[in-house]
Amino acid sequence: MISETTAFAQVLTQIARDIIAQLEGLSDAELNQPVPLPEANTLAALATHTLGAGEFWTLVLVGGQAIPRDRPAEFRAVGHGPALIARFEGWIVALQALLADLPAEALGPVPHPPPGRRLQAIGDAPLTGRDCLLRAVEHSATHLGHIQLTRQLVLALRDGQLTPAHKDVGAQLGMADGQD
Repeated sequence: MISETTAFAQVLTQIARDIIAQLEGLSDAELNQPVPLPEANTLAALATHTLGAGEFWTLVLVGGQAIPRDRPAEFRAVGHGPALIARFEGWIVALQALLADLPAEALGPVPHPPPGRRLQAIGDAPLTGRDCLLRAVEHSATHLGHIQLTRQLVLALRDGQLTPAHKDVGAQLGMADGQD
């Protein structure tokens, strides 16, 4: 049977590789294309935020590394495909190295959570390394889904395949009446 940390490493690695697969083959224009939905993010912003959050929950909170992060800027990020993919690959390597030799006590209470961050475990229990890894899996998987849907939307817009079923929907998407 594999260890708990190996299982976390495998799941997070697979999510990261699935995100890489979604980014591959897209131009920088497509990665940075706004989609016509309220409060939607570009693929580059979603990927940048997923990395920032993933690094924070794993490498910073569990691994004790100092990695600067500007969460609000993640949602304004403009990305370059190869650079985003390289950063995901770097996170995979760092994550596997961290979790390969992680002592069992590191899954216990987080000794020094960063000040000014609202971090909470389930109920009133102290935040643990295990909570952090679970949060990284949950958050990364959620954003993988966002990235998959956003990629579909970007490609449908690019290929002219997106046509509103109702003119009110077209107006919400900023399309002129009768525009395909």
